[in-house]
Amino acid sequence: MKKVLSVMAASVFALSASAALAGGPGNKMGPGCPEACQQQIDDLQPSQAQQNEQLGAHGKQLHNHEERIATLEKALDNLWYVRLGLRASWMTQDAWGNNEWDADTGFGGSLAFGREFGNFRAELELGKQGADLEDLHRTGLYGGWANAFSGDIDITTVMVNGYYELPVVDAFSLYAMAGLGFAKYDMDTTRLVINEADNSVDSTRTRDGSDNVFAYKTGVGMTYNFTEQIAGDLGYEYLGVADTDLATSINGHNVVASVRFKF
Repeated sequence: MKKVLSVMAASVFALSASAALAGGPGNKMGPGCPEACQQQIDDLQPSQAQQNEQLGAHGKQLHNHEERIATLEKALDNLWYVRLGLRASWMTQDAWGNNEWDADTGFGGSLAFGREFGNFRAELELGKQGADLEDLHRTGLYGGWANAFSGDIDITTVMVNGYYELPVVDAFSLYAMAGLGFAKYDMDTTRLVINEADNSVDSTRTRDGSDNVFAYKTGVGMTYNFTEQIAGDLGYEYLGVADTDLATSINGHNVVASVRFKF
């Protein structure tokens, strides 16, 4: 009898303990979580959503910073360049007492080494151009005498140039430039005094030599960036050369086409 009562007491205790752990007969359990636990979860959900939003904003800022760093790294690359140029030139000068002695269309080239600083770039340029000179100047009252001139001129320049580029659209930009330096002016000419009555040569004189003088130039043009490493320039440049012992009022109009290799 005592054993039966002990078993019954143990069963009642076990049932009471189970009911207490379940929250008692008046409490209901949620699916897998008591009501207090569920309330904590509900309270944490808005905070978690806010944290997720903040993490997303921080991630976007980090991505923007990475893009800026990549842009700066890209800008730091390809700062130096080498430029190769070709030019067509039209020169005028006063020589042998004649005003505006025009030269035939001349040609030349240039080699420059420079660096970019954002939209500005600076370079050291070595250039050379030459042209033939031909002129017939009548001196007689009725055209009986004439001075025939022939020869050629060469101009070698060493210039420090500055460019400012204004981006327009995509790979296109416009630029303005100016340069200062020195020019070596070389002339080799011949003067013939001709009697037009019989085309006889009365006298012949030559003038040749060279002189180193101050030079400057200004210009405008456009740039097209084919790739990040290669760009092309096409522009107009006015070249002014100081007076020499051989000629005065020396100037030239040049159309220049160049290609730049960046590294």
